[in-house]
Amino acid sequence: MNTIGNLIDQLSIVNLKIWMLEDVKRDSKKDKVIADATRKTNILNPQRNDLIAQIDQKLNHMVETGELQKLYGQGETKNYGK
Repeated sequence: MNTIGNLIDQLSIVNLKIWMLEDVKRDSKKDKVIADATRKTNILNPQRNDLIAQIDQKLNHMVETGELQKLYGQGETKNYGK
């Protein structure tokens, strides 16, 4: 089951991919490169929209029901950021 945090993480990755492909389309002079980047963004945009809808749905469910997500502290298992 995806948490809101997982969905936001996935959304940030999709957004970064779209952003990088938009740079490729803007900077390239080759039609094939632009077409390839456009094809990829056409695949990623619906994924982005689906992730946003899933986040909205989860947030709305939490507001309507008062349910909270389980949160797990990293504590001693955290291996980064030191």
